[in-house]
Amino acid sequence: MEQLLIALKDYAAIIVACVAAAVSIVNLFWSAHLNEGRERRKVLWERELNRFSELEDTAGRLVEDLLSYNIRSDEERAAAREKLQLLRAATGRFLRYPSIASALRDVTHSAGWYISQDMKHETRAESEEARNDVTTSFGKLIAAIDETLKSAPRRL
Repeated sequence: MEQLLIALKDYAAIIVACVAAAVSIVNLFWSAHLNEGRERRKVLWERELNRFSELEDTAGRLVEDLLSYNIRSDEERAAAREKLQLLRAATGRFLRYPSIASALRDVTHSAGWYISQDMKHETRAESEEARNDVTTSFGKLIAAIDETLKSAPRRL
C-alpha cells in the first residue's frame, strides 16, 4: 500500500511537471505572438508618421515658395511644379484618410492655379484672394493631418 502511494506521488509529480511545462510553452508562444503584433503596429505607426511628415514638409515648402515669390525663374517654376506633382501623387496614397485627400486636392488645385496665374492678376484684390486661397487650403491640410494623427493609433 505504501509503495502504491509513493508511486502515485511520483506520477502526480510527473503530471504536474508536464502540465507546468505545457503552460510555460503556451505562454511563450502567446507572448511572442502578442509582441509580434505590437512591434508590427509600432513599425506601421512610424511609417505613417514619416509619410505625414514628408507630406507636410513638401506642402509647406511649396506654399512658402509660392507666397514668397520664389518661382520667378524657369528652374524655380520647374521645382514648384515638381512639388505640385508630388502632392498630386500623394493624394492617391492618402485616400485611406478622406479629410487629408480632400485637403490635398484643395492645396494642389489652389497652388496649381496660383502658379498658372502668377503675375497675371488684374487687381491687387485678385492677387490677395489667390494668396489667401493657397494659405487657407494649406491650413486645412495641416488641420486634417493633426486630426488624423490624433485618431490614427487607434486604427492601426
